[in-house]
Amino acid sequence: MRRRVLALGLSVAIVGSGGLLVASSDGGSTESTAAGQTAGVASATSSVAVSRMDLVARTEVDGTLGYAGRFSVSGQMQGTVTALPKAGAVIERGQALYSVDNRPVTLLYGDVPAWRRLGAGMADGPDVRQLEQNLVALGHATEADMPVDEKFTSATTAAVRRWQKASGMEETGVVELGQAAFLPGALRVAELKAEKGSQAPPGTPVITGTSTDRVVQVDLDATKQSLAKVGDKVDVKLPDGKTTPGTITAVGTVAQTKGQGESSKRVVAVTVALDEPGATGSLDQAPVKVGITSDSRKGVLAVPVNALLALAEGGYGVRVVDGTIPGRIIAVTPGLFARGMVEVSGDGLSDGTQVEVPAS
Repeated sequence: MRRRVLALGLSVAIVGSGGLLVASSDGGSTESTAAGQTAGVASATSSVAVSRMDLVARTEVDGTLGYAGRFSVSGQMQGTVTALPKAGAVIERGQALYSVDNRPVTLLYGDVPAWRRLGAGMADGPDVRQLEQNLVALGHATEADMPVDEKFTSATTAAVRRWQKASGMEETGVVELGQAAFLPGALRVAELKAEKGSQAPPGTPVITGTSTDRVVQVDLDATKQSLAKVGDKVDVKLPDGKTTPGTITAVGTVAQTKGQGESSKRVVAVTVALDEPGATGSLDQAPVKVGITSDSRKGVLAVPVNALLALAEGGYGVRVVDGTIPGRIIAVTPGLFARGMVEVSGDGLSDGTQVEVPAS
């Protein structure tokens, strides 16, 4: 037996050696054989069960694997750069970003940039709170002996001294402007903007970097913006062909023009966080494919696409394997196509019904 099978949408492709099967809903068939080929040679078949499942169709778009965020660390101390990290290095809270005149500039976490000297007698402020949060996180104080608030107290001074001693700095109890740099989290060094031995005047960029969070950036065609929603799950296909799950964390609201002339297009920026960052291995930056959900169905009956038959009277059906020869045909209405499966509905079709497919 030969059959016509859906290939793309409702188009059909011939499977088998030279024949075309047009099934009729009464269980019979008519066969047309190409010139020079032998009629009546049956194709090998097997059966599969109709399954109730969730189907998800995805639209594949291009993306770029990289790291989230873009940060620049600028010098705030006058002097000579005496130590720098290597590109690709990851610097965490309490570690030195670089050194000026052999004085380390330490990374601390926070959203308020360093803008003043921190010490006893200063005005209250959120920069004091984030300093105290770091001192607690680094183990130089507890909230019991140093309340974390916006006040620089004697307890704060004592904690700063302990931090300075542990870091090999002069124990002044004061954080001079430029002695610490505040960033939202750990920094992955992307590029060095200064050289050892060079001067680093205040305001001059010394290091640029990113966070350590692996993300995929997608320039999504603006006409497809409705497909991307924050919180949606996606599939990310890596350069080695492996697929790893991700979650959309941001969708731009303003379209931008990318490219020039006839090749230009309007896109919106979409950010995808990887659910399993370790799946990327040693990859730094690389092109990837992102599968965004374009349609879905929950709890529908589905069969492999190659179970569909084109009926002589029009429409589609499946051949039920129930011991009858050649088996009865049930007319079905195809629905969503996804990953080699197709949603089907029809009288007499139920979960577990065995239907015929070409033998693999």
